[in-house]
Amino acid sequence: MTIKARLILSTGVLLCLATTVISVVAISAVTDAMTGRVDAQLREYLRQPQNSADTRLQPALMLGRSSPQTSPAFQAVAVLVVDAEGNLVSADNAGYYTDPLPLPELPNPLPTDGKPLTATSADGTTDYRVLAVGALVRVAVDPVTGEETKVAGRLVLAAPLTEVGTVRGQLVTTMAVTVAAVLLLSLLASWWITRRGLRPVGDMIDTAAAIAEGDLTRRVARRPGHGELGRLATALNTMVSRLVRAIGERETQQERLRRFVADASHELRTPLSTIGGYADLYESGGARSGPMLDRAMSRIRAENLRMAALVDDMLLLARLDQEAEQVYGACDLSRVVTDSVDDARAVDAERVVVAEVEPGVVVTGDEARLRQVLANLLANARLHTPPGTTVTVGLRDEGGRAVLVVADDGPGMDEEHRARAFDRLYRADPSRSRATGGSGLGLSIVASIVAAHRGTVAMAGSPGGGTHVVVDLPPGR
Repeated sequence: MTIKARLILSTGVLLCLATTVISVVAISAVTDAMTGRVDAQLREYLRQPQNSADTRLQPALMLGRSSPQTSPAFQAVAVLVVDAEGNLVSADNAGYYTDPLPLPELPNPLPTDGKPLTATSADGTTDYRVLAVGALVRVAVDPVTGEETKVAGRLVLAAPLTEVGTVRGQLVTTMAVTVAAVLLLSLLASWWITRRGLRPVGDMIDTAAAIAEGDLTRRVARRPGHGELGRLATALNTMVSRLVRAIGERETQQERLRRFVADASHELRTPLSTIGGYADLYESGGARSGPMLDRAMSRIRAENLRMAALVDDMLLLARLDQEAEQVYGACDLSRVVTDSVDDARAVDAERVVVAEVEPGVVVTGDEARLRQVLANLLANARLHTPPGTTVTVGLRDEGGRAVLVVADDGPGMDEEHRARAFDRLYRADPSRSRATGGSGLGLSIVASIVAAHRGTVAMAGSPGGGTHVVVDLPPGR
């Protein structure tokens, strides 16, 4: 059974139960009120002089028959007289004189508490409220013999509950019709309300099915004012967006991994080919003792160092990726920048390196790693700019954050190369010639170290306008 069917059925059943309970309580209250009014009428009837116990009992007990009074055309209350044994002495039926109602079946013995009770006629067609008056003793004189006899009798008044039964039957009929109408209307209203209320759920199901079939652009329509359903739609959209973003990032990472493997293979193939070629030359006897052999060994050693440096950089990147948490200490970044500028000037005395360092800039980090960041940035500027290019290294404190800028006035880079400058093994020169740069891991190492220090690194510039690398480091961990 669907949720919609359960809601509709549950609503209909609950409303029917509520209507039934209300109807039963109302019918009981009306019946009790009308019965109480009949009881009050019995007591009021007895208070009238012509209907008192003394007036009604005396003739009946003396004569042993019904009262000689003229019976009215309509009798609202049945009047019965019974003796001490409970035998009926006389009775005046309720109803019309021409169509009297049947007499009630009286209990034997009659109650003596003076409270009305309910009795039914012998044929079961009429209910009565019966009120028995206390026993009275009268002296009966036989008119023939003149003997006096003590006779005990009781007066019983019985008011028919015909009106009460009629009203109760009408109320029961009305209740049945009302319950049926409430059931039908509640089912229709529940169907309309649930159909309208669960429409967003249907939309979510359709959207989820479309996403499962591969349409990752679908989203659940946001419906303001829907409370929980609106929050659910927002949560589903957020979840799908994150999944799509994760899938996109995974595909991007896989593409970067494929590109990294291809670039690494290319980088390693060149020195391996060189080493293999000189080894073959030596084995064939082409490199005999002397200058030729010395040159072969020198090239083998150079390519071996090149491969070792490349492998070391790759291992460093792997360690940086795995070192999620490190113990850092206070590092005077101003001193690190000053030392790195001095080192760069010593390596290339002909290049102008300008230092604009604000003193006392302290960060929390690994000093050796931060020195490597400066060394790689300065080496990148030295390798990718022509001689005579001025390199400016700036350091300043901006609101507690250390901002390091390495800028040059060289040829600069276009947008495509700047966007991928920090990718591993990426080089702007597709030929990957050794004369145009290094292995392509220098800036990748910079990005990994800065990320490990919870900082950011970005590159700006344009062709002919130089290159600017900005490193932003937090004040502490």
